[in-house]
Amino acid sequence: MKKFFAKWLMDIAKYIVTALILSSALTDKISGWLYYIACFGLVAIIVLIGVLLYKKSEKEEKSEKKDDKV
Repeated sequence: MKKFFAKWLMDIAKYIVTALILSSALTDKISGWLYYIACFGLVAIIVLIGVLLYKKSEKEEKSEKKDDKV
């Protein structure tokens, strides 16, 4: 379940970056740097949480496989 949620979080981060790129490309108005910094900060946090959950689920799967062998 954690692996699925981690992959979902990484997909959400990709959607945020895509929305940022499309919105900046399609508007004539140049947005402030605060908007870009906030979006990239949010993406960094989401990706970090996703990676941590993914690694944790991988460790749990490895420990379960070791327990099954014994």
